[in-house]
Amino acid sequence: MKAHKKYKPISKLYFIMNNEFESKANSVKIQIEKDFNVLDESELEEFFKKFKDDSRTLSFLEYYNKSVLDKEKIDFGEFKRQWAIQGMTREVFNFFTENFDKLKGEIKKETNIKTFFEKYCSTVRKEASFCSKLFHTILPDEFPPVDNPIKKKFHLQKEEFIKSVLIIKKGYQLFIKENQDKINLIKKLLSKPEFANLRINELSDIRILDMYYWFKENRE
Repeated sequence: MKAHKKYKPISKLYFIMNNEFESKANSVKIQIEKDFNVLDESELEEFFKKFKDDSRTLSFLEYYNKSVLDKEKIDFGEFKRQWAIQGMTREVFNFFTENFDKLKGEIKKETNIKTFFEKYCSTVRKEASFCSKLFHTILPDEFPPVDNPIKKKFHLQKEEFIKSVLIIKKGYQLFIKENQDKINLIKKLLSKPEFANLRINELSDIRILDMYYWFKENRE
């Protein structure tokens, strides 16, 4: 008589970790819903108007459009400065500048931020914020560019950075799936001529959410 196979302990651990991940992603979605449910159309418009003439914001948006929307080749010294990445060494950003085409191809082929981070972004020091912003630049429909203020917003300060990126990504996706009316409202508002520099019709839904929280947590 054949013995029944025993489940390995790792299987139970996997389900526990997966349930925890899904729970935290759902919490992100719920927080976004709370934030947007208290805003009407005029309040949203006024919120974005506060930043349309800010020189620092305009400079970054010009860079964002060139690097993300127009897909111009990245100089990582400028990338570091524009995204306000602290502490990244010249050795690291020179490596990315010199090997950009190869690394870009790898990101697009594998789409695995965790593996990429471990392979390329933690050799000198942990460059997790940089890694998330690089993945967003190359795959803007799939990855949000996370920084510490946005981690804090969603109560993920204690999470390992790359894990928090994946949690926020999943939370954004859940919100987008269930609240397309809110995304469409933002698109409608930002389609007005005064917001032309945002190029809203070219932005991914993930970027539209990120842009709101980037303004809210980093600029307001």
